[in-house]
Amino acid sequence: MKTGVAFVALLLLAASPQPAALAADAGTLDRTLTRLARVAELYRDNALGFACEETIAYSGAESGQVRFAYLFIRDEHAKLRDFRTWKSGTKGEEVDPRDYRVPRFLESAYLWAFIFRSDRQPLYRFEPQADETAGDRPIVVIRFVPRAPIRKGINDWAGFARIDRETSQILSVEAYTPEDWNRLLARDADAASAGKRDPHEDAKTYDVERIVTEFGFDKNGMRFPSHVEILKTRSKVVPGVTEDAVKTSTLRRVTQDYTKFEFFSVRSSEEITRFVNGDGALPGASR
Repeated sequence: MKTGVAFVALLLLAASPQPAALAADAGTLDRTLTRLARVAELYRDNALGFACEETIAYSGAESGQVRFAYLFIRDEHAKLRDFRTWKSGTKGEEVDPRDYRVPRFLESAYLWAFIFRSDRQPLYRFEPQADETAGDRPIVVIRFVPRAPIRKGINDWAGFARIDRETSQILSVEAYTPEDWNRLLARDADAASAGKRDPHEDAKTYDVERIVTEFGFDKNGMRFPSHVEILKTRSKVVPGVTEDAVKTSTLRRVTQDYTKFEFFSVRSSEEITRFVNGDGALPGASR
């Protein structure tokens, strides 16, 4: 698949960790991925147990805002997907944001966790990045890129996941399509060499869309999506020695906010902790 080949080739431009650091990080990464696979099972288990309110706001060529009732269902193929309607907590008439002038939106923000399912992990390459902290809590940052061939709906995103080291819950995901990831890498490589090039060369332009999903709502230790930002920017890389080689403007911004959660069933914090730690199979869900 041509997209996959180009994608992998550009990924080779990124610097690799030194062998000693790589060995040290590998153990932590393996343990985190094992726990994340269990977290992904919990997301699949809890998917039908909640509803909430979704507000989509957008700006750019057009501006507006619309609010939906939001829940998850299994379709006729037993596939989990989101379902938007008007009355909260019900499966009424389905509505499509595109019918209300929403130019771009993320479907199934809940399902980023499925990147880490045990059956999908072999379809990605995971690389540990520099750890971060949020307050006094350590955060593991993992870069994920799909392995060729890239399959739509299976392994067609690249980016970064920020994970709570203690609980292995997802805190946020920054994601790009393979095409946007390639453009991002090309832009950064261009910017890094801009000072060495003739200032009379034509500036290059890169349009990149980034999707950031925050898992900011906590229920019994499970984190749910609370905010999504879809940002499309245009960057111009100016050759020659300048103070700012990259000049960026916003083409479109879309936000999706999730509030007023209602849980029909949810596992206890003790059940969640035990399962993530590998201390047993999933027991029956509690009310």
